[in-house]
Amino acid sequence: MEILERSTHRLILRSRPWDLWLTGILVLIVGSVPIWLTAKYELVCRHDPRPQDSRCRLARIGVSGVKVTHIPLTAIQNVHLAQEWRSSRGRRHRVYQVQLQTSGRTLPFGDFDRDEAQQRRMATQLSNFLQNPQQPPLTLVRDNRWLGWLALAGGWMGGLFVLLVGAKVAVLILDKEAGVISLQHSSLLTSTQQTFYWRDFADVSVQLSRSRRGTTARLALELRDGRVVPLRSYYTSDLKSSTATQGLIRAFRDNTHSY
Repeated sequence: MEILERSTHRLILRSRPWDLWLTGILVLIVGSVPIWLTAKYELVCRHDPRPQDSRCRLARIGVSGVKVTHIPLTAIQNVHLAQEWRSSRGRRHRVYQVQLQTSGRTLPFGDFDRDEAQQRRMATQLSNFLQNPQQPPLTLVRDNRWLGWLALAGGWMGGLFVLLVGAKVAVLILDKEAGVISLQHSSLLTSTQQTFYWRDFADVSVQLSRSRRGTTARLALELRDGRVVPLRSYYTSDLKSSTATQGLIRAFRDNTHSY
């Protein structure tokens, strides 16, 4: 914790939630990424009395712009239903994508999707259209932009909540002369304060939390009536700093000489 004031009778410490601020910003950034990756795909194919003029128009419409590809029907050699294995939450599943294959490249229609029935239905519709010149124009649409907007809304709601409400600056004021201890928590939208009598203050402890990722810590005030009051609600990996601050508070509690 940062020392704002230190004297014989008064010690003021401040802890800024750098980890939470960084987390909130990262949540905002990550939540914004899908909107750039999702898009609306439109495939419009039509037969023309002149075979050389028969073509498909493949359009990708997204936040980054519109990309249009024109494909002569005579260049399409095959309609392929591609399959891949994907992993999610420890489980593997197949995903599917309709692809137009020409002599020089493979053009995907939309993104990979777990809905095999829908992807297979579109592949069948397109194959039937290509094989029958008498078919009317065919229009296929795949729109997954809602996933991007959903992720954007969720990410920004979560990120703003962390930044505006969850990330709180903690200020601890130990005042021997006034005989009180004040613990203040303030974010951009909220503010709370707890006050205790100096005579009720027993000690300050370092609370540890152990997991596979390592050991994290936070400081807590111990009162003579048995209550334990954490200085912040979350743990951080800076165990060394917590231990140093514990020593500082104990030294202030026990010291009767000026600094």
